[in-house]
Amino acid sequence: MSDSEIVFLGTGTSEGVPRVSCLTRQPQTCKVCPDAVLPGSHNRRRNTSLLIRYRSPDGTAKNVAIDVGKFFYHSAIDLFPKLGVPSLDGVILTHQHADAVGGLDDLRDWTNNVQAAIPLYLRQSEMDHVAKAFYWLVDTSLASPGGVSQLDFQIIDERPFDVFGLTITPLPVDHGPRANAFGYRFGDVVYVSDASGIPDATARLMLDADVMVMDALRPGRSHGSHFVLEEALDQLRRLRPKRALLTDMTHDFDHESTNAELAKLKESEGLDVQLAYDGQRIAVDL
Repeated sequence: MSDSEIVFLGTGTSEGVPRVSCLTRQPQTCKVCPDAVLPGSHNRRRNTSLLIRYRSPDGTAKNVAIDVGKFFYHSAIDLFPKLGVPSLDGVILTHQHADAVGGLDDLRDWTNNVQAAIPLYLRQSEMDHVAKAFYWLVDTSLASPGGVSQLDFQIIDERPFDVFGLTITPLPVDHGPRANAFGYRFGDVVYVSDASGIPDATARLMLDADVMVMDALRPGRSHGSHFVLEEALDQLRRLRPKRALLTDMTHDFDHESTNAELAKLKESEGLDVQLAYDGQRIAVDL
């Protein structure tokens, strides 16, 4: 649908930006975190999350989130009223870390007050984790009074699956030496938020993307389970999307100055890449 869009609900790491420690340190040495508390700052970064907005084949508007981390409810408070998002039609998980699943309990607001349940699409490994970490969401008889998130657990694997008429293709990626995660492709949008390596078989599924969202934790210093900026750029050179946006970023990036430097790559290499920001809306054709 030509009126579809993706919205960045969060573009930061698990701890987010700003860091409290940067705001309380005297003298202050971080330039990004003090800016991040200012109204409208693009340096404000909640846990990485994406909202897909599209219409199902019957014309019904759908709102589906990828990941609901620890700051998800704050993102929803800020953005859902502005966007006119009354309900949450589904949640898709990339992996089981807290910045992807930490907000599952907060989904009770929707299922207590708006809708009966929310479909949750996740692998069996994430299901096993949720059953331990959020046992009251899996066996609601163990919950304390007051209502809990009513989740309709949908187990997925590497095969494409359907979410209200939208085909979602999983993109298995490495996420550190002992873990993996899923990115996702829907239409000509590719979303890889947590990755340290992309197998060749997955890379073939990512080619010819109009929009590619790529993990880029920080510049310079390598990390065991995430691409850093230089590695992310190498992946984009490998995959050659028409447009690329970086996400899952620490306070090591200043939004404006980094994007000014990245813009030079479009002229020198034909690589259209920028840092994303919380609340950014991108029109896509789904």
